[in-house]
Amino acid sequence: MRVLFLRPDNEDVELNEKLMILQKNGIEVLNIPIFKIKCIPYSIPNYDYEALAFTSRNSVICFKEHYLLKNHKIYAIGEETSELLIKMYEINPITPGKFTSVELAKRILEDKISSVLGIRSKKASEDMRNLLTSKIKYDEIYVYDSEIIRDNVDRVLEILAKCKVDAIAFTSSLMARLIGPYIGRECKIIVYSIGPMTTETLKRVNNEVKIIESKTHSIKGIIETILVEMK
Repeated sequence: MRVLFLRPDNEDVELNEKLMILQKNGIEVLNIPIFKIKCIPYSIPNYDYEALAFTSRNSVICFKEHYLLKNHKIYAIGEETSELLIKMYEINPITPGKFTSVELAKRILEDKISSVLGIRSKKASEDMRNLLTSKIKYDEIYVYDSEIIRDNVDRVLEILAKCKVDAIAFTSSLMARLIGPYIGRECKIIVYSIGPMTTETLKRVNNEVKIIESKTHSIKGIIETILVEMK
């Protein structure tokens, strides 16, 4: 069995350690990054927020105002984001039960937080802003962007067209938007999704494939799902 991942190439060491779990169980893994992450300039609004909310590992990596972390409540989406905050700053963030931006926004409202600064990608969805802006003081800064690697996208599309993999793992909505429309039924490729937002995007761009969604919305979770389904 051969499964295709599309993860960014700035995650080499940690990602390879996780993917080795599949390889040790006899599943061949091919990772072709279809975009690269770039930290970008940003400005912190002149406001004393009650909390900061990190929505990905890259938002943690690209956020430079480390001194702010000790004086605010810290929220995070996902297991990997939380682990990185603990590893880098010894901060155990507050996380929602489900690892989505919608659930994070709901948790912030449940905790009656009065003001939040979201640390996000330039290509982030509008979900948190739509849920929070009318209810509390909510702002976002965009600390990184995703730059598409066109040659790798073409390579992935060729692999899919020639049925050279048995499965593909989508770990973000951006990946789903870029690659999802090109998965045909004829190859019977199994499609794995990391969570609800990615699944929703996949359904929107391609209603011809069956999608298996990870119960735990993290890289570790999708790997565990693949192990169960592909054995």
